[in-house]
Amino acid sequence: METLLPPKNCRSMAELGVQIDTIDVKLIEVLAIRSDYIDRAVDLKIVEGLPARTTDRVAEVLDRVSAAAADQGMDPALARTIWSELIERSIQREIKELGS
Repeated sequence: METLLPPKNCRSMAELGVQIDTIDVKLIEVLAIRSDYIDRAVDLKIVEGLPARTTDRVAEVLDRVSAAAADQGMDPALARTIWSELIERSIQREIKELGS
């Protein structure tokens, strides 16, 4: 990631906005990579005979991101909400390929 100004060093909303926009682009890049792994999960679930929804794995991921968020000073509930949506949309993509 390109070097960002620390938030306290931003002297205007315009400068702050540039920093946030840079972060947003990087977040999309990482989420696109994550999406590629979800696509691969479909292939592997077919081979391994696994369903689209694996409840234990969902709980594991949500617990992990909640803990990671807390460690970074982010609201764990917000992280859990964001990942719940990511996971649910991923599962819906997998269901289209695998069936329910």
